[in-house]
Amino acid sequence: MGRTLKRVPMDFDYPLNEVWYGYYCIPSFCHSEYSSGCGECKVFAKIIGVPKQENGDCPDFHKHFNIHPTIEPPAGEGYQLWETTTEGSPASPVFETLDALCEWCEENATIFANIKAAKEEWKQMLDNEFVFHKSGNAIFI
Repeated sequence: MGRTLKRVPMDFDYPLNEVWYGYYCIPSFCHSEYSSGCGECKVFAKIIGVPKQENGDCPDFHKHFNIHPTIEPPAGEGYQLWETTTEGSPASPVFETLDALCEWCEENATIFANIKAAKEEWKQMLDNEFVFHKSGNAIFI
């Protein structure tokens, strides 16, 4: 399972294990045929800067997607583990240091399937931007 390190603000409060809105190429949750629009569409529009529709309908994403194909989470001083197996989502709380994140990962995160790694292994992998598991000649990323 893909894992990566992201630097986000210390107060970044996006739900864990939920795909980051900015990685949806076309909002799969958008049901623009409903005249009242939906809450998820409006939240996503706010995050990526698409203006609200005055009549309350879903925002016109197609008009704006050539400008914003994907939006990265905001950059900051915090350290957070993200999964990259799906579109991408936060997989850990935000930590002040890489060491604190690696300590959390040792107990709470896997590098592949149910395989865990020690704190120092996590630190080396995240420093090198390559999280993997090796079994014989096979490398799982």
